[in-house]
Amino acid sequence: MKDRPDPTQITHPLNVIRQAAIVGGVAAVPGTCFGAFYGTLRTKTPSLFAIGTGLQWFAIGTTFWGVRASVLDRHRILNWWNMTRGAPVVTRANLTPSTQDKVSASTISGAFTGASLAFLFRGARGYRNVIPGTIMFSLFGFCGQHAYQYLDKRNTEAVMKKVEAKEDVKVKENFLERISKSKWSPMTALTDEQYESMMNEKILKIEAEIALIDERIEGFRRNQKELERSQTKQPKLEQPQEKR
Repeated sequence: MKDRPDPTQITHPLNVIRQAAIVGGVAAVPGTCFGAFYGTLRTKTPSLFAIGTGLQWFAIGTTFWGVRASVLDRHRILNWWNMTRGAPVVTRANLTPSTQDKVSASTISGAFTGASLAFLFRGARGYRNVIPGTIMFSLFGFCGQHAYQYLDKRNTEAVMKKVEAKEDVKVKENFLERISKSKWSPMTALTDEQYESMMNEKILKIEAEIALIDERIEGFRRNQKELERSQTKQPKLEQPQEKR
């Protein structure tokens, strides 16, 4: 019986297509809104223009994300292809793409998107726009990925600084607190935790003393009951009768 391959080492192409379609659908929303606004101002058929613009943005988002995800996840997609043919699955320890891998994938997907959509949306003369579209979309992918990583790094550093500031924050001590920490001072400054711990210890001592007092009272009650029982069990002496 053959061992089942590790599912983390395999990616089905349908998963990539599904993710790309979701990204394309998200991109189509602002594209449709932009097309409706621009079409209302410049065209006589704003509805058709809005639909066309939404489809273009959907195609751009789907193509860009599909190519980018395929480039970044090419090893696991290749493993899926090997598994369908009965070939051995290549296992990799580190499947997390580096920042350079992401920049390269975004640039490649931008170039492919610009070149392919120039043919699709520009008709027979689309070849004239292939080179400009490839260059422009490559720059969009390259610069966009760098901008995202720069903003993400800044945000991460800001969050880390806040965490470090909370950990290293120290409450400023007033004059009385500084005096109380002196070894010559008869007073001692306590934190909330120390004061709470001290009060808990005193409460425990009081509860222990109350428990001892209750035991003593209970012992006195038992002694009193035993004394009463012993007195009731003693026979009564008959008094001598007087002679007449």
